[in-house]
Amino acid sequence: AERLEVSGVIRNSWIFRKYLVWKGMDKKINIGTFKVDKPVTVARIAEVLAEPGVTERTITIIPGWDLRDLADYFATERLIGKADFFTEVVGVPAHEYSLTRQLPSFIQELDIYSPKIRVMADKPWFLSLEGYLAPDTYRIYKNAGIEDTIKKLLEQRDRQFTDKMYADISAAGRSVHEMLTMASILEREVRSPGDKAKVADIFWRRHDAGMGLQADSTVHYAVGKKGDVFTTAEDRDSLNSWNTYKYPKLPPGPISNPGIESIMAAIYSEKNDYWYFLTTLDTGEVKYARTLAEQNANAAKFLKNR
Repeated sequence: AERLEVSGVIRNSWIFRKYLVWKGMDKKINIGTFKVDKPVTVARIAEVLAEPGVTERTITIIPGWDLRDLADYFATERLIGKADFFTEVVGVPAHEYSLTRQLPSFIQELDIYSPKIRVMADKPWFLSLEGYLAPDTYRIYKNAGIEDTIKKLLEQRDRQFTDKMYADISAAGRSVHEMLTMASILEREVRSPGDKAKVADIFWRRHDAGMGLQADSTVHYAVGKKGDVFTTAEDRDSLNSWNTYKYPKLPPGPISNPGIESIMAAIYSEKNDYWYFLTTLDTGEVKYARTLAEQNANAAKFLKNR
């Protein structure tokens, strides 16, 4: 009643409360978002507030979306005004804040909140939240702020990791951040769970050998390129740290927000003796090779239009 009076919806909060008691409606008021048609009277407001309010809405985050995709989605869904605002909150993709020290305040505040989020324990402080926002379908309050929504995605990511997963990651000599980074690449490189597990083993062996992963998806992320599965020579010459053609091992952080399927593939990779792979243009089938000569032969056969 007081908020309605301050907002100018009603003239007197005392009269409004007395009216609700008199009509027996004082204990029937619901939470939510309400629309009152004109003329706006005390009686009409009371009737509307006694109806079930629309308090929630559904959002769906797709596995493999990066922060740029999320920014566009949230802007389209009118959860934020402009796409640029999202990266001001969660951080800029393919950027290391250790170079500028201008980390978004929201991420800085998570340093206080993060002890409750175990999955973020070894996340480098100077990176965005890329990879840490779990794809899923969520119910959120219609008036939820973007920070509350991000925390919801973070908490869901945290729930995805079990004690056994943490133990197995530690036994493998890797960190959760490395697993999320690998999973984010798998999410963008191949489709099926079987292929993800095989490609994970290839990438881990290349990583451990100090080789470049040479994943086109990381180059796309580095240069902000979409809509083409291939890279150009100019793309591969990028000096951005996420370019795995230019730099060996894993990039500094994830390139997308992977689904749990890709995370499991990164943790529990399938041992094989391949060192190379490619995806065919027509069917998206993954072709494996043990040597560079075999890889070049596959490329000539299945990527002949490139």
